Amino acid sequence: MNTAHKLILGSLAAASLLFMAGAGADVRINSVNGDNIALRGDDVVITAEDDSEALITPAGDLLIHEKRVALTGEERGLLRQYAAGVHDIQQRGLEIGQHAVDMVGGMVGMLVTDLLTTSGDKQMDHDMKAKAEPLKQEARELCTTVRQVRQIQETLVSELPAFKPYAVIDTDSENDCHVDDHSDAAY
Repeated sequence: MNTAHKLILGSLAAASLLFMAGAGADVRINSVNGDNIALRGDDVVITAEDDSEALITPAGDLLIHEKRVALTGEERGLLRQYAAGVHDIQQRGLEIGQHAVDMVGGMVGMLVTDLLTTSGDKQMDHDMKAKAEPLKQEARELCTTVRQVRQIQETLVSELPAFKPYAVIDTDSENDCHVDDHSDAAY
């Protein structure tokens, strides 16, 4: 039953965090070192380590310290892809949060049923893993999207040096965002 408890507690925690993030107008993606990305309407606002801000519009405009940065067409295209990717991450996160809330409700009912029958811990673990699988797949897809946005960020840094302080998405290793199929924990 250890795995079942981990799944339920993990799902509740993830669902609560994602649900709370969706309730506010200011959704944030935090990086490992504390820098962040915020969505203000359709704009992406990135806060660097020195607390300066860069703003990316959906059209691919870049403002650093509230001053428009001159861009090539290629740079503007990369910034549009980056902004769209950040919005996609936000949307997927909100959807996963809602699905986690829905899943937890189903798991609680299944857990009660399994506890009242003589199905045992193995059946309970099997039932919980089966219920969690769709959410794990969504988490895998979200991790892939985060890695893709990180790649766009790296290209931006090499093409547009002024963007370097705002390259805050840090997923250097495969372990930064993955779904562990052995312990059933999503990171």
